[in-house]
Amino acid sequence: QRHVGQGGFFFQPTVLADVPLSARAMNEEPFGPVALLSRFATDEDAVTEANRLPFGLAAYCFTENGRRQNMLGDAIEAGMIAINNVRLSYPDSPFGGVKESGHGSEDGPEGIAAHLVTKAVHIS
Repeated sequence: QRHVGQGGFFFQPTVLADVPLSARAMNEEPFGPVALLSRFATDEDAVTEANRLPFGLAAYCFTENGRRQNMLGDAIEAGMIAINNVRLSYPDSPFGGVKESGHGSEDGPEGIAAHLVTKAVHIS
């Protein structure tokens, strides 16, 4: 919900549950405080849905199963994944997406590497 009469573009943080796959919010990359919550019958269904779109900035997963945590971290195609946490950005970790959500990373050693001049010198 947008705050009317206050100017700007602030939207109230919103949680949507059980949103149909045909909904616009499930098929675009929302830039705003919107959380789309879904339940899945199998891990494979969850990964398939997470990777269905050509976007991959961030993903959030909540599970107490350690093996599932590792599997989701490996299988989901996103530049940043938070498991049992909502924080994705730390000063010493890379920030960036994959697929149509961006290429490369900011911050962390990966972000610094983009500003370095790398040279290979081969002498015989």
